[in-house]
Amino acid sequence: MPSTVTFSVTTMPRSGSEGSFREIVRNLRTDQLEDCFLTVFHVGDSFALLSGEAIHSAHTATNDALRAYLLRRLAGNGIGLDFDVRIDRDSEAARSRS
Repeated sequence: MPSTVTFSVTTMPRSGSEGSFREIVRNLRTDQLEDCFLTVFHVGDSFALLSGEAIHSAHTATNDALRAYLLRRLAGNGIGLDFDVRIDRDSEAARSRS
Protein backbone atom coordinates (compact mmCIF):
# COMPACT_ATOMS: atom_id res chain seq x y z
CA MET A 1 0.00 0.00 0.00
CA PRO A 2 1.43 3.43 -0.93
CA SER A 3 2.32 5.80 1.87
CA THR A 4 0.28 8.95 2.26
CA VAL A 5 0.75 12.55 3.28
CA THR A 6 -1.79 14.32 5.48
CA PHE A 7 -2.23 18.06 5.24
CA SER A 8 -4.43 20.99 6.17
CA VAL A 9 -5.68 23.82 4.00
CA THR A 10 -6.96 27.26 4.92
CA THR A 11 -8.81 28.81 2.02
CA MET A 12 -9.97 32.38 1.68
CA PRO A 13 -11.58 34.46 -1.03
CA ARG A 14 -9.32 36.37 -3.37
CA SER A 15 -9.95 40.09 -3.45
CA GLY A 16 -12.52 40.99 -6.06
CA SER A 17 -14.01 37.49 -6.18
CA GLU A 18 -17.72 37.25 -6.74
CA GLY A 19 -20.33 34.94 -5.31
CA SER A 20 -20.95 33.49 -1.89
CA PHE A 21 -17.70 32.26 -0.37
CA ARG A 22 -19.54 29.57 1.63
CA GLU A 23 -21.26 28.24 -1.50
CA ILE A 24 -18.02 28.26 -3.49
CA VAL A 25 -16.28 26.17 -0.81
CA ARG A 26 -19.21 23.78 -0.41
CA ASN A 27 -19.31 23.24 -4.18
CA LEU A 28 -15.60 22.50 -4.68
CA ARG A 29 -15.26 19.73 -7.24
CA THR A 30 -12.97 17.37 -5.36
CA ASP A 31 -13.49 14.75 -8.09
CA GLN A 32 -10.87 16.79 -9.99
CA LEU A 33 -8.26 15.44 -7.57
CA GLU A 34 -6.61 12.29 -8.92
CA ASP A 35 -4.96 10.84 -5.81
CA CYS A 36 -6.12 13.07 -3.00
CA PHE A 37 -8.99 13.15 -0.53
CA LEU A 38 -10.13 16.53 0.75
CA THR A 39 -12.75 17.20 3.44
CA VAL A 40 -14.25 20.53 4.46
CA PHE A 41 -13.80 20.83 8.22
CA HIS A 42 -15.20 24.34 8.83
CA VAL A 43 -16.65 27.11 6.65
CA GLY A 44 -16.89 30.71 7.89
CA ASP A 45 -17.65 33.97 6.14
CA SER A 46 -14.03 34.79 5.36
CA PHE A 47 -12.14 31.49 5.55
CA ALA A 48 -12.57 27.73 5.47
CA LEU A 49 -10.54 24.91 6.98
CA LEU A 50 -10.03 21.70 5.06
CA SER A 51 -8.09 18.53 5.74
CA GLY A 52 -6.71 16.10 3.24
CA GLU A 53 -4.67 13.05 2.50
CA ALA A 54 -2.72 12.29 -0.65
CA ILE A 55 -0.44 9.60 -2.00
CA HIS A 56 3.25 10.58 -1.97
CA SER A 57 4.22 12.10 -5.31
CA ALA A 58 5.96 15.13 -6.77
CA HIS A 59 3.02 17.40 -5.95
CA THR A 60 3.17 16.44 -2.26
CA ALA A 61 6.90 17.06 -1.85
CA THR A 62 6.49 20.56 -0.39
CA ASN A 63 3.76 22.87 0.87
CA ASP A 64 4.23 25.06 -2.23
CA ALA A 65 3.98 22.12 -4.63
CA LEU A 66 0.80 20.87 -2.96
CA ARG A 67 -0.69 24.39 -2.95
CA ALA A 68 0.02 24.76 -6.68
CA TYR A 69 -1.60 21.36 -7.37
CA LEU A 70 -4.72 22.23 -5.38
CA LEU A 71 -5.01 25.66 -6.98
CA ARG A 72 -4.67 24.16 -10.45
CA ARG A 73 -7.15 21.34 -9.79
CA LEU A 74 -9.73 23.09 -7.61
CA ALA A 75 -9.50 26.78 -8.36
CA GLY A 76 -8.16 26.67 -11.90
CA ASN A 77 -11.47 27.78 -13.31
CA GLY A 78 -11.13 31.20 -11.68
CA ILE A 79 -13.54 30.68 -8.79
CA GLY A 80 -11.70 33.24 -6.70
CA LEU A 81 -10.13 31.19 -3.91
CA ASP A 82 -6.63 31.20 -2.50
CA PHE A 83 -5.06 28.45 -0.37
CA ASP A 84 -2.55 28.21 2.45
CA VAL A 85 -1.37 24.58 2.63
CA ARG A 86 0.53 22.88 5.46
CA ILE A 87 1.76 19.30 5.24
CA ASP A 88 1.53 17.71 8.70
CA ARG A 89 4.84 17.33 10.51
CA ASP A 90 4.29 13.58 11.02
CA SER A 91 3.95 13.18 7.26
CA GLU A 92 7.10 15.25 6.69
CA ALA A 93 9.06 13.04 9.10
CA ALA A 94 7.79 9.85 7.47
CA ARG A 95 8.57 11.23 4.01
CA SER A 96 12.16 12.04 5.00
CA ARG A 97 12.68 8.46 6.24
CA SER A 98 11.44 6.88 3.03
